[in-house]
Amino acid sequence: MRPLAALLVLAGTTSALAADWHTVASDKKRTIELDRASILQSDPGTKVAWGRIVLSDAEAGTAGYTAVKALNRYDCRNQTFATIKRVYLDADSAVIKDEKVKVEKDMPVAAGSVDEKLWRDVCKPAGAIADISQLAKNASKAAQAAQAGKPELRPADYRPGKGAEKPAVTRVSTEGKAEHPVDAPVPIKKNFIDKPAPPPRAEPVEKAPERHARAEAAPPEVQRVPVYVPAPRPRPRVVRSPVMQGEARAGHGPAAPGTPLAHHEIHWSYDGDGGPPNWASLKPEWQLCGTGERQSPIDIREGIKVELEPIRFEYRQSEFRVVDNGHTIQVNLGQGNTMSVMGRMYDLVQFHFHRPSEERINGKGFDMVVHLVHKDLDGRLAVVAVLLERGQAHPLVQTLWNNLPLEKNSDYSPEGVSIDLNQLLPDQRNYYTYMGSLTTPPCSEGVLWMVMKQPAQVSAEQISIFSRLYPMNARPVQSIRGRLIKESR
Repeated sequence: MRPLAALLVLAGTTSALAADWHTVASDKKRTIELDRASILQSDPGTKVAWGRIVLSDAEAGTAGYTAVKALNRYDCRNQTFATIKRVYLDADSAVIKDEKVKVEKDMPVAAGSVDEKLWRDVCKPAGAIADISQLAKNASKAAQAAQAGKPELRPADYRPGKGAEKPAVTRVSTEGKAEHPVDAPVPIKKNFIDKPAPPPRAEPVEKAPERHARAEAAPPEVQRVPVYVPAPRPRPRVVRSPVMQGEARAGHGPAAPGTPLAHHEIHWSYDGDGGPPNWASLKPEWQLCGTGERQSPIDIREGIKVELEPIRFEYRQSEFRVVDNGHTIQVNLGQGNTMSVMGRMYDLVQFHFHRPSEERINGKGFDMVVHLVHKDLDGRLAVVAVLLERGQAHPLVQTLWNNLPLEKNSDYSPEGVSIDLNQLLPDQRNYYTYMGSLTTPPCSEGVLWMVMKQPAQVSAEQISIFSRLYPMNARPVQSIRGRLIKESR
C-alpha cells in the first residue's frame, strides 16, 4: 500500500490511533496545529501529514464552519508542498464537507511563515516515523479495528481542524534535528511569505510490490544526509563547439532552453550568464522561462475596453519586514490585508520593486513598478502592479527606505513602525488584466495580473536610492502570444 493511500485509510479510522496535535501558531482568530503522529514517509524525499486550523467562535460564525483539516504532501528536498484533501467540520466535529483536491499543485515554500514551521516539523530526519511496510500494517490494523467496533472518540484526538485554509507553505531550513522541539506558539501576525522557490524535480516512482519486497529483504539504509537536504549533484558535462566556447568566455549568447550551463552554480540575475536569456538553462525546473506560452511581463496594448469588476481592497495598518533578497527590495507582511476580485479573495503576502517598470503600456515604460503579490486558499496567485513615475516623494516608500537593511540577503523589522498599504494604491482604480506568470524563476504560469492604469509618484531621490542598490532588475517584455487583455472603460 502506498503511503498516501495508507494515510487516507488511517484518516478514515482516526479513532483507532491517537493524534498528537501541537500548536504551531495562534492569534485571536484561529489556531494552527500539526498532528505529528500523522507524519509519514512517502516517496523518497517526500512526507505527508495532517494539519488543521481551528477558528474562534466569532470567525466560525462568519465562515460557516468551526475547523478545517488538511492532508498535505511535503517535498523535503525541493521546498514545496501540495494539499491533497480537506475536511470541513462544525462545532460538534461533524463533517460539513469532505473534498479531495482535484489538481494537486506543488506550491513553493516561503520564509518566516507559519507554513515554514509546519514544513520544518514535517521534514525532520525520520527517526520516529514509521517505514512504508509498517505504515501498511498500521493501516490494516486500523481498518480491522474500525470494522470490529467503533471505539469512543476523543475530541482532542479527532477534532479535525483547519490545515488548508492557508496552504502549508514554508521555506527550507538547513537546521536538521533528530527530535521535534517543543516550541511556543508563534503569533500569526508575524508570519511572512517570500518569493516562490523552484517547483520540485520529478522523482522516479517505484512499483509498490518491488519496494515492499526489498524493504522486507533487507533493513532500511541509514541516510547520511537529512531528508530535506538535496544530495550533491554531479556537475553536468556539456560538450561545446569552439564557437560556443568562445561565446561563453565572452559572456554572449544564451544556451538553448533546457540545456544546463557548464557552470551550474551560476545564480540567476538580470545580466551576464545568469541573465533572463539563460534562466531556462540554469535549472531543469525553470524551463518555462524559455518555453512558456503565458509569460510576464508584457507590453500591454490593444486591450478590449469593458466594464471590469472593481477590485475590492481591504488593506489595513500593518507591521512589516524589509528584505534585501539579492534581487530586489521586498516587504513581507503579516495577515489581515486582502483583495477580492472575480469571486475570489486573496491575501496580500508581500510586495517588491523593479526598476525600470517591467510592464509597458503601449510601448511606454516607467521609472519603477511595485508588485503586490496575493494568494488565495487554493494557492492561486494574483499580482497587482502599480506603476511609479517621477514626481512628488511617496511617504510610504520613504518609510521603507528609512528601514532598509544594511546588507544584501538580510532583513530588518522596525519596532513600533507600521504602514498603511492603501497609500500604495492610486486614487483611480481602473486597470488592465491578463493571465501571465511570475517574472522571476521558476516563471510559473497561471498568475492573474492586474496593472493599475494610473501611476503613483515617487521622488527622484527615492528612485536614486533604489538605483544604488538595483540599477536594473527588470525582466524584458515577453511575447503576448494571442492572449486576451481587458481594460476598464
